[in-house]
Amino acid sequence: MSLRIKRHWFRDESERDVAASASVVAATVWKASVHGLQNLRKARFTVDIGGPYIALLDEFLAFLVTAADRIAYRHQEGEWREAFTVALATRLADIYQENMDYLVGPDPAHRQRFIDLLNSRMAEYAESMYEADAPNAGFLRQFGYRVTEVLVDEADWRWALDQVMSVQAPEALESVESAMRGVLGIDPKPRRRAPAAGE
Repeated sequence: MSLRIKRHWFRDESERDVAASASVVAATVWKASVHGLQNLRKARFTVDIGGPYIALLDEFLAFLVTAADRIAYRHQEGEWREAFTVALATRLADIYQENMDYLVGPDPAHRQRFIDLLNSRMAEYAESMYEADAPNAGFLRQFGYRVTEVLVDEADWRWALDQVMSVQAPEALESVESAMRGVLGIDPKPRRRAPAAGE
């Protein structure tokens, strides 16, 4: 199932700044992560509410932020890419704090814990390549292993790596790739619908 995401603005390129781009991609990363987590549960993998659920969400978020950074590097090297990735991580940390406050209770440490985990995972993924249009097998396998480590039911371990690499990761990445193409102006803007008579 695909996600509906906002990818375009009907305004001049000059009005599109790094913060706005990062905000759109952050919303996409969050939605795709939650969606991927829900789909794992629908596929009958055991993801207990509480610590395991949050740990799995963490892994999806870190994986997709790293992917967005690699896509930004592919199309916008240098200062824009660096500013975008910082803004993306900052916005997601805010979203994370808000949601964790709601899910597990207020704690100002939620935000920093997410940032620390993100820094750690991005360093791990740095050892794997992100090709011209998709991550290589090592990148996907690293994510798969991290997901498998979170699952508490040993019966899930045998199938989880394949499920993540062949289904959940590609689906989540498709949403992020699409959002990134939109904010980078790679995809053509959809034509505005002409107003109907009387509108």
